[in-house]
Amino acid sequence: MKYKHFIEIKNSLIPCLLLSALTGLLTGFLIFLFKLCASSVISLSETVYSFVRHHLLFLPILLLGSAGIAFLAAMILKKAPSCRGGGIPTTIAILRGLIPFRWIQSIFHLFASAMLTYLGGVPLGNEGPSVQMGTAVGRGTIRLFAKKRPALDAFVMTGGASAGFTAATGAPLSGIVFSFEETHRRFSPMMFISIVTAALTSHISIRALCHGVGISPTLFELPVPAVLPLKYLWSALLVGFLCALFAVFFTKIYRLVFTFLNKTKKSIPLWIKFITVFVLVALVGIISADFLGTGHDLTEEMLHGNGVWYWILICLLVKAILVILANNVGVTGGLFVPYLCFGAMIGALCGKALIFLQLLPEEYYIVLVITGMVAFLSAASRTPLTALLFAVEVLCSLSNLLPIAIGILVAYLMIELLHIPDLSATIIQTKVEKIHQGKKPTVVEANLVVAKDAFIVGKELSEILWPPTCVLLSITKKDRKTLEIAEDDIVHLHYQTYDNEDTLRHLEAIVGKQNGIPDLILHQQEKNDVIPDIE
Repeated sequence: MKYKHFIEIKNSLIPCLLLSALTGLLTGFLIFLFKLCASSVISLSETVYSFVRHHLLFLPILLLGSAGIAFLAAMILKKAPSCRGGGIPTTIAILRGLIPFRWIQSIFHLFASAMLTYLGGVPLGNEGPSVQMGTAVGRGTIRLFAKKRPALDAFVMTGGASAGFTAATGAPLSGIVFSFEETHRRFSPMMFISIVTAALTSHISIRALCHGVGISPTLFELPVPAVLPLKYLWSALLVGFLCALFAVFFTKIYRLVFTFLNKTKKSIPLWIKFITVFVLVALVGIISADFLGTGHDLTEEMLHGNGVWYWILICLLVKAILVILANNVGVTGGLFVPYLCFGAMIGALCGKALIFLQLLPEEYYIVLVITGMVAFLSAASRTPLTALLFAVEVLCSLSNLLPIAIGILVAYLMIELLHIPDLSATIIQTKVEKIHQGKKPTVVEANLVVAKDAFIVGKELSEILWPPTCVLLSITKKDRKTLEIAEDDIVHLHYQTYDNEDTLRHLEAIVGKQNGIPDLILHQQEKNDVIPDIE
């Protein structure tokens, strides 16, 4: 073994493997506690709503209680803006280095504010906070056990995000693909090691804990559905088409509400927005429990064929509006399970209609519900690979891979052809603007010399996670016979930053400590300067 390869294994691969494994174990334990607490809080919320539903005299007390919960949640999140809204878009922004966050603060604030969300019955899921807490655990692992290896921070945090998704859904393979598809949208050996190690150790730890207390670690427990014959494949295409239409509707309404709240009514205090949403949820929750919660129980009902078509349609519209409002104002919670619920209802509506018209035998109803779940997920979140693997891994649909793949393809293709904006990109951009509001970015061109034993030495450029908006303009190699980066190579970078000292620290973690002051060219960002896209 060559000496430089030995150094790379010793300084990068083995530490990354061990730190990712530790992150996965800690994340699995944390999300286990989180899910246990969430289950208890959701049960308490359902009991309270059921009591008030049968004793309307207590409705004013329920509304006052909802307002108090909302106010407390707003005060918690006012101190931690990075914990507001969807956890997955926030995680993406954190992993790409677009927004700062404090890992200890994030864990406690996410945990507390999510419990308040579930107590109020707000229809958001637990996978978003789980992914973000896993990311925070990854950062904490580096800060506590590997301060001298800051270049591993982004890799281990990405592993933590995968571990959080895996622990929340019980789907390790989906969690692995999710991290590649959603976070950095690239592949490298180091990233693969971190993501797979963290996801698998998280899955092992949470399965062991769940087995110890006698609960299931998976989202849904389903029998293997009947195989949809080829002559009925058109029904999966129809479900995909309807899911895409609803995804278009959902996205457009989301953006209208987003524009209204964040631009037209941006002066409204956060606590007023929260109280409005929580009280509205309480009012509709008195009508029916189907409007409340993450949507998991409603999805189970759709999978078992319960509910009449007109009530399913009402639930779909009401829950969509509540989810849009809650996510826009910044209530802590995820969209993954709500997306599955929306798709399940669309698939159920389509299945019931086709069965009523005698165009589809009843035994294939569940196949359309499953197809709807993952087709809408694919269209709304732009994650077709994760959706397909989730259907196989969690929804017992390997035998129906063809119709499910058709539904996902049709839904995703329609969204792309219609050029519907990506909600995650919109949310990320808004968070970046709010956090850096009033600051002027600096554009920098830097010539940095690769130091001996630096993290980048021996690696190809595709393996490096540069700071956000950082563009490699050129590289002057000392030895042109190899593509790998070597000592004394000079990298010429162009980037935009709000904190040049922090960005330089990030760069030095990659290329090594610079002797003296780096060769920098700085100027203030002007209106006509081109800023690299966040994607």
